[in-house]
Amino acid sequence: MLIVNDDHRRLAGVLSLEERCKYCSKAFAGYPLIQSDDADQTVYHVVCAIELATEIMVDLFTFFSPPAPYNRLFVLTTSGTAPAHECKSFDSVAANFYKYLT
Repeated sequence: MLIVNDDHRRLAGVLSLEERCKYCSKAFAGYPLIQSDDADQTVYHVVCAIELATEIMVDLFTFFSPPAPYNRLFVLTTSGTAPAHECKSFDSVAANFYKYLT
């Protein structure tokens, strides 16, 4: 949830802008802020939320496409229900995703 004013901040459970971000440990000090949808409903600076999301995507990419000499633990395949020309291989999806990271 995007937090852009004091009402949103209070609804998110942040009592003041003096509270600290759990990602960077700096005081919030201003808006906008982001509230995650995890069980704790943690509030972050927007930049911290973007960095955290990027780290998660990089970790997932590395998990599914580990660098040499490591082998993949999982191989994603289609169930065979869609025609082959409509299915993209994981390698092509991963390559496109990697372009956005670099």
